[in-house]
Amino acid sequence: MVRLPKSFWNAMRKLLSLNSPLRLLTLSMALAVVGLTACEEGEEIDLGALAVEVIEVADVGFESPRAVIHDPVADVYLVSNISGEPTEDNDAGFISRITPDGEVEELVWIQTVGPQSRLNAPKGMAIAGDFLFVVDIQCIRMYDRESGVMDEQRCLDDVTDLTGLDAGPEGSLFVTDSGLTYANGAPTRTGTDAVYRLAVEDFSRGATLASGEELGNPMGIAVGSRGIFTVTRSTGEVIRLTPEGDRTDLLSQPDRQFEGVAFLADGGFAYSSSSDSAIYLVDGTGQLHTLLEDVDSPGDIGFDETRNRLLVPLTNENRLLIIDLHDDLDLDMAMAR
Repeated sequence: MVRLPKSFWNAMRKLLSLNSPLRLLTLSMALAVVGLTACEEGEEIDLGALAVEVIEVADVGFESPRAVIHDPVADVYLVSNISGEPTEDNDAGFISRITPDGEVEELVWIQTVGPQSRLNAPKGMAIAGDFLFVVDIQCIRMYDRESGVMDEQRCLDDVTDLTGLDAGPEGSLFVTDSGLTYANGAPTRTGTDAVYRLAVEDFSRGATLASGEELGNPMGIAVGSRGIFTVTRSTGEVIRLTPEGDRTDLLSQPDRQFEGVAFLADGGFAYSSSSDSAIYLVDGTGQLHTLLEDVDSPGDIGFDETRNRLLVPLTNENRLLIIDLHDDLDLDMAMAR
């Protein structure tokens, strides 16, 4: 374990902010400096984390970016911006389009355009067929994948804050209700915690896979051949559900608050933790690693399968990190926990 002073990272940030909102951070270069740095204060930095390359998109106009996904057809990253309180009905939310090299293609691609096409506090997103689906507090909104024009929307009864969203391989949508409402940034539990399967055709609730406060405020969700994974904020758990609702607790770190989860190409998965400002990775063998530390307020993460990249929105800092998980990434150097 190497301890680097905060002044080191502050100096790097100032240097990298001089030329452009787009900063290519080759963090492995910092290894050459570690041995020369006095280490009396600051954050513990995992050597495995320093072996990744990160494109940082900042100072471009993001407003509380919550979630990010990759549209492989358009080859663009879509970023949901809450722009206010997470459960505030304010018509201020929007979706941004970012190119894979970190350029802003369109900062405000989707936004409120009238009473029949609103967007308040968008969070999780999923693509199914020709449509982009977005959860927005109590509503699910459906947009044309190419134009961004709203096609349909539906608001659900007896939910608090629809937060995570993914599309299953069979065509259903899977959504979490965090069971949290917010005032002045502070969350309050409402007890509506749930994971639902919805029909794409009419957004009707096909099944309630899990519900109740024992879910611990489910946030992000990932659906694939490995099952239905969700992460929890209040109990710090990674949970796997079957389509029938059977539950397996894969990982528990009760002192942490998890925000997002994404499947990776090697059969593993990554998840974000806002309470300790970290990104964790479970590789295909089940080994747990710390991928990045000192990343404030990571939200609902995404994955670019084409380039083997992890996509991390930093909600409080209005930044996006595009992390290259290149094939020769030495996970053996990462700190197992």
